[in-house]
Amino acid sequence: MRKFDTKVQYLKYKVLREVARQAWNDTLLDNVLDIPKMIVPGKVPTMRCCVYKERAILAERVKLAMGGGNTANIINVIDIACDDCPAVGYQVTDSCRGCLAHRCEDACRRGAISFDHNHEAHIDKTKCVECGQCAKVCPYSAIVNRKRPCQNACKIKAISINEDNAAKIDDEKCIQCGACVYQCPFGAISDRSFIINVIDMLKKSQGNTKYKVYALVAPAIGSQLNYAKLGQVITGIKELGFYTVVEAALGADMVAQAESKELTEKGFLTSSCCPAFVRYVKTAFPALVPYISHNLSPMATIAKYIKDHEQNVKVVFIGPCTAK
Repeated sequence: MRKFDTKVQYLKYKVLREVARQAWNDTLLDNVLDIPKMIVPGKVPTMRCCVYKERAILAERVKLAMGGGNTANIINVIDIACDDCPAVGYQVTDSCRGCLAHRCEDACRRGAISFDHNHEAHIDKTKCVECGQCAKVCPYSAIVNRKRPCQNACKIKAISINEDNAAKIDDEKCIQCGACVYQCPFGAISDRSFIINVIDMLKKSQGNTKYKVYALVAPAIGSQLNYAKLGQVITGIKELGFYTVVEAALGADMVAQAESKELTEKGFLTSSCCPAFVRYVKTAFPALVPYISHNLSPMATIAKYIKDHEQNVKVVFIGPCTAK
């Protein structure tokens, strides 16, 4: 557990590990329905109300680990796991002193605020539109916005709450940054994995004789796997069957040089290095689209370079970014 920030991450690891093990052994299709029971054996629940709900949630995690999902979005909500977060929005706390000014009432254009016999404010949720004006004017900061962690994490407001009180992602707005995945305390939001594709690619390469499989790693590999030395990690990657390991930072140097020339020509430029940032510009600031750099990301640039200079190769990117 010391290798992981949270138990949610550890659970995700256990699912991926078991799916990968079964895939390597060519037994995944035979045992896929038994994986939840392998991870949560017995009849004593460890995370939820009962082992049956735990296994139902794990079954959805297994599906995501195998590359499945409910939508084309890389980020998916596991509905059955999303049921314990309050979604009350703006709420009056015990800090309300029942003052005479009633600034909150004056600020509310919907008439959603009333007062009880103790002069304390109350918000009528049938009228409230979550504008937040009442919270801004309260002298005691007694009105707070109790959003779900996933909604707080999503800075582009792509997450709402559906009729079943579960989180819902607007795929048109979502930039697939993965912030909500990390912040959900129940692990109800997760990203789809392509680990099955990679295993299939490695096995079909027949020891890199039919084609060479390159591992393209993000610079973060030097700090995220701090329980092992970098040389050990690289050796481990090669032992899995990769031909060699190349760092994506080399592509960053190539992009920096190309973007400097493009910036000189255009005079104003936004980066194209991050797919999430590029999608954010396209969805939120379409007027800036002509100023997005035409260069590929460092990841794609070095991958293209490898394929231009080496015949019959396949490239796998290994990094912490869901958007990439």
